[in-house]
Amino acid sequence: MTPNFLVLGACAFIPFFIAYAWFHPKVFGGSTWQKVAQLTDAQNAVAIKPWQLLTSILLNFFIAFGLFIVTVHATHIVALHGGDAESLRASASSVAFLKEYGNNYNTLSHGIGHGLVLGFVAFVLPILGYAVIFERKSFKYLLINGGFWAISLTIMACIISRWGGVLVI
Repeated sequence: MTPNFLVLGACAFIPFFIAYAWFHPKVFGGSTWQKVAQLTDAQNAVAIKPWQLLTSILLNFFIAFGLFIVTVHATHIVALHGGDAESLRASASSVAFLKEYGNNYNTLSHGIGHGLVLGFVAFVLPILGYAVIFERKSFKYLLINGGFWAISLTIMACIISRWGGVLVI
């Protein structure tokens, strides 16, 4: 499997849609998030610059690509050939393996496992945990930001698991 970059690119926008709802003033936005993030009204009022928006889209794309690598297991067969599709097609055992198992676990439920367990529990939770401990943030900060990333990564991984790979044989 190779990445479907169109799907990965689309997934880079999912955190924006989730953030729009999650950080809405009637949910966790407004004073709740501002308070736990320790932002002043003046800091919160500063508009996001275009370069910051583009950088966040790029970072989200990196997240989507990372989720592709851990979610679409057939990609590892391609990696064994150094990413060379011709080398892969010349290997009868690799072709046979991909024909038999290449589309296994390309399901939404598989994406839930990888987005929530690998993406959130193994990466985001420990990183946010460090911020909470050493930057002296509140447990509420962990819950609000952790919840946002748990939902975002789970939805991204579901989509990537189902449609993020292209079989190269």
